[in-house]
Amino acid sequence: MFGKTPGPQLSNWGSGSYLFFRASMNETAFDTPVGPRSESAPAQKASRFPGRNGSSALFPGVARLPVAKWFSCWSSIGALAIIVLVGGCAPEPEFRLNAVHKRTVELELQKGEAIPDARIEQMGNLLAAMFGTPASPRFPGHLAGEPIVDPENLRLAAGAVSSDRKGLHTGLYREHCAHCHGINGDGAGPTASFLNPYPRDFRLGKFKFKTTRMYRTPTDEDLLRVVRDGIPGTAMPSFRLLDEQELVALVDYVKYLAIRGQVERGLLEEATRLDPGEPLLDSPATVGDEVFDGQLGLVMDEVVLPVFDKWTGREKNVTTVPPVPPNFELLRTRLAPRGASLFFGKANCAQCHGATGLGDGQTTNYDDWTNEWLKRSKIDGNDPDQIQQFIQLGALPPRPVRPRNLGLRVFRGGGTPEDLYRRIHDGIEGTPMPAASGLEPDEIWALVAYVIDLGYPESLEEDDR
Repeated sequence: MFGKTPGPQLSNWGSGSYLFFRASMNETAFDTPVGPRSESAPAQKASRFPGRNGSSALFPGVARLPVAKWFSCWSSIGALAIIVLVGGCAPEPEFRLNAVHKRTVELELQKGEAIPDARIEQMGNLLAAMFGTPASPRFPGHLAGEPIVDPENLRLAAGAVSSDRKGLHTGLYREHCAHCHGINGDGAGPTASFLNPYPRDFRLGKFKFKTTRMYRTPTDEDLLRVVRDGIPGTAMPSFRLLDEQELVALVDYVKYLAIRGQVERGLLEEATRLDPGEPLLDSPATVGDEVFDGQLGLVMDEVVLPVFDKWTGREKNVTTVPPVPPNFELLRTRLAPRGASLFFGKANCAQCHGATGLGDGQTTNYDDWTNEWLKRSKIDGNDPDQIQQFIQLGALPPRPVRPRNLGLRVFRGGGTPEDLYRRIHDGIEGTPMPAASGLEPDEIWALVAYVIDLGYPESLEEDDR
């Protein structure tokens, strides 16, 4: 498709954007090797993904160092070689291919046939040109039409942890977030498998606790609130000890990872729709400017720009919560019986949360982060061998998502009456918790009163705490 349409497609993104990417693809993605090399080393085509162009089989996505360089490290440093290898010779981490989504779309859209390596290479080059690397990120903010990510914030959050002589601290994401959320933002960092629930995978662009409607991206304030306050009942801590600039920098980096991840997913799905032998995006040196311009224009219009559009105008999608009824605390005991009737009847909350609200109703559902590969790939979820192939690609073992135990009074999205209203009204994106679109405001307030009255921690058994 892309290779057959001549001429640039610039209707939605303008000549300025086109010239930027034209230059980026020429100078960075196709002609520049991945990472530093000596003047005498031969140039090689850039690759951003594991197992290609000298990647280590033991550590996918980590470039294999030449033997001479390893020998130099050992022989010149002697007893301190281990320290140097860790601090001076270890290569910078790179973004790894979303291998789980790649295999998912291969099974879903092309009957298990693998996406050709050449298309994966082309996709990696485009992602590198647009978004850079974990150590040196880029963000093509001019595509959005409004500020989304501040480049200065990316500089503070990205790269290795360090401080300069003036006390400017950088590498915030690796210091505070990567061990759970991973370098890619895939929610599969070194500690992730030990946590329940798993850390958030940002690459779907879905976030649970926000003020915007279902299927809408969160506002900056939504993300800032989670980073600042943490999420009760999970391993996500509060980062209130960081200053405001550092908190905002982390929020911008999360948005950067989410947008990059969404673009990558879109490119993988587009790569399955091409005819056999048809490229996703060639080098202009190979196919000529006219064909390349057509390919790039269509990739931008069909894959990249729709992602950026989702992150613009977010404030208009915020749900307006009506004022809390006057004397709500005093009226709660009068509202709660009506809320109970709704809980078991019209709202059908008991189906998942259970008759006593302890979260022991429907307990076999999965969230969207698991269903993305478990259901879309159409594999047998009861076959350990089929599950294992995705775990080997980077997926975390599937766990059913348990409904909230309302008796604990631990509400992850906030425990104020306004927070509970919003959770009922908007639902929780990425989970089986739906939006209560058929309830009137007074009915939702009655449910809020009932949910609050359900919480009596002192009456619970020790095992339920």
